[in-house]
Amino acid sequence: MIRKSILFLFCLSIFCLNLSAQSNATAEIEAEMPYFSGCETHADYSDEKRNCSNRALVDFISRNLAYPEQARAEDIEGTVYVRFTVSKYGKVTNAKALNYVGGGCDEEALRVVNMFPAWTPAQGALGPVSVEMDLPVSFALKTVEPVFSERHTIHWGRLAKQQATQAELLDNIKNEVIVRDELGNDLDISNLVIAYQRNRAFNEAESTGAINNSMIKILKKVKVGGEVLVTATIVEDGEFVEVAKLYKIVD
Repeated sequence: MIRKSILFLFCLSIFCLNLSAQSNATAEIEAEMPYFSGCETHADYSDEKRNCSNRALVDFISRNLAYPEQARAEDIEGTVYVRFTVSKYGKVTNAKALNYVGGGCDEEALRVVNMFPAWTPAQGALGPVSVEMDLPVSFALKTVEPVFSERHTIHWGRLAKQQATQAELLDNIKNEVIVRDELGNDLDISNLVIAYQRNRAFNEAESTGAINNSMIKILKKVKVGGEVLVTATIVEDGEFVEVAKLYKIVD
């Protein structure tokens, strides 16, 4: 049995609580909700821009959120509800946890929210307005017996072979890990683990699908003779399916 830590992000269920006008008075008014950074080229109020914002938010959290070691060791699970304000200038402020989960989960959720870049602010009838938002982030440990698939393949940038130099790995960091089925369709990754082993040294980091800072730290330490194992988890027909690819580190 393999103990897997899975970070469930319900980012798309973010919803507006209230809007703060310039006078700091709370007003229940309709407004165009804020957009996460990186979607400025899309037309305002369009579905494309909203979808881009949702994807960018999920990607940012996936790259930066990690399951706290204390929570993992003590089998702590739960959902942290983070309330934060996107000001009329797009700055994220006043982030706070509305409940307590423990094991470092609350602090981790707040840490990532406080890292958010500037948003495109909400727009009210008279211009930009501040808005409070709730973000539920659920941490869950699942004990599963994964099925390793031979019908799916991992594709990671230009790393086509099963060996790579450290420089090639670092040059590849900005590329996303993709899982494809036998028909060439891209599949959603629910959990991604990068593990490095050389002699007795072993390190691993995980995310909900994107390369995060913890993974980058591991990749910066690889040396010749070591091995990097990339394991992606997808869900197929109600069961966890794992797809893995091993890279041997060479000169």
